Amino acid sequence: MSERVVVVGGGNMGAGIARAAVESGYGVTLVEPEAGARERAAARAPGATLAADIPESDGIMLAIEAVPERLDLKTAVFAALAQRLPGAVLATNTSSLSVTEIAKRVVHPERIVGMHFFNPPEKMKLVEIVRAAESGERAIALARAFVERLGKTAVVTADTPGFIVNRVARPFYLQSLRALAAGVADVVHLDALARGAGFRMGPFELMDFIGLDVNLATTESVYERTNEQRFEPLAMQRALVEQGRLGRKSGSGFYAYDGERPRLDLRTAPAASAGAQERIVVIGSQGLADELSDALEAHFAPVTRLFGDDDLESAACDATIVIDVGDGESDRAGVLTRLDAQLGPECALFVDAYATDVKACAQRLRHPERLVGYGILASLEDQDGIELVAQSAASGDTLDLAQEMFEATGHGVVQVAPVPGLFLGRTIGSIVNEAVTVVESGIASADDVDLAMRLGTSYPRGPIAWGRDIGGRRIARILNRVAQRDGEAFAPHRALWVLDMDDKDGAPDVSASVSWLPNSGV
Repeated sequence: MSERVVVVGGGNMGAGIARAAVESGYGVTLVEPEAGARERAAARAPGATLAADIPESDGIMLAIEAVPERLDLKTAVFAALAQRLPGAVLATNTSSLSVTEIAKRVVHPERIVGMHFFNPPEKMKLVEIVRAAESGERAIALARAFVERLGKTAVVTADTPGFIVNRVARPFYLQSLRALAAGVADVVHLDALARGAGFRMGPFELMDFIGLDVNLATTESVYERTNEQRFEPLAMQRALVEQGRLGRKSGSGFYAYDGERPRLDLRTAPAASAGAQERIVVIGSQGLADELSDALEAHFAPVTRLFGDDDLESAACDATIVIDVGDGESDRAGVLTRLDAQLGPECALFVDAYATDVKACAQRLRHPERLVGYGILASLEDQDGIELVAQSAASGDTLDLAQEMFEATGHGVVQVAPVPGLFLGRTIGSIVNEAVTVVESGIASADDVDLAMRLGTSYPRGPIAWGRDIGGRRIARILNRVAQRDGEAFAPHRALWVLDMDDKDGAPDVSASVSWLPNSGV
């Protein structure tokens, strides 16, 4: 087989792809009709043969199109490629257009695939190989072999709007924007919470880095091709773009870039002033209850653990702080109402705000001033920043106590509004939900989704694996509350249940859906 490759388009992506191919030992012809761009491409991809037009040859193995995202331009390029390179597999580097739509206008569409490289292509390790409606197995296999020889990782995806990465990543931006619009917290604190959860950049600083216009165009493309409300761009995005506030490249976006940009580090040193006189009871059998107990015992008197709800009142009768972890899924308003009726008013109650509606719960208590919600998705170890819910009836003293106590564990605290899902719950939960939807729709495998999001977006872990750590039922609980507020478009996918592999009791019948889970035995 010939080891010659043609790359059409000498811009940033085309020149980067050409360079990666040259460095991997391929003979490369880089086609760029504009002289200035061709000169710049020559400097970027030394070793490539430069040409102003597509050569005629039957000895080319692969041709990759990397011209601007216009369907008319791409189809014209593919018509020329099909005519002049009769033996080559033809690939498009499109990030937003339908590969099937491009392929159907070309003779022998079975030799056409998508090969979506990420920017900069000579450095980024991920390539999405897009299987169009008529893509042949030879074309898919050749594309994969080419990607692997470049030292990159290939994931195969169906030809769907956004493919894997741009689709699964949409909630990171859109749910963050909705949280900002709802007044959950400000840009600086939301970015800090996201970084504290393991994201390399917060959503707003990342949108500024990418370019708000580029991010908006990708979102609009996915929305227009799906007509799914959950992908609909926000007016806030469009307004910033219309104002020319595009992020770093324009000098302002969500942040201004004419001086020191604010950045908040949520990881704190343990609070030396933590009060050893506090008497703490932790309720719950989950791993988080163990973590909280161990972390707090380093700064407070020994912590009392309750693994169930029996004898709550007698066990907690002399407590000054009761932390209710629960099971991570159930609303605990009933338990807290029982405690509120029996405990002295000076005892503070801290409850998991992802599972329990803190605002509604406060309305049932005799002493709502003692109630504060907290947000820890799965593990203290994996989350530097803790969301603290300042429901309107909570006293300043109770909020101060909650902040001091959680900071004593070595974690930062951000006070957020009592909106369903808070920030991290609705954002990470929606990312996991979208990943599950992609797998259930047959777009890509669970392994490829996790690989794509780790390599293509530097997520701290793949969303399917992340969902198992958090728990499918827990995510479903969070998203059901989000959907009650924002609409059915944001409801959880029913296959979230199968992420809880160890305990399927009470789950709906999704046996046809679990074959993608590793070692599911189904």
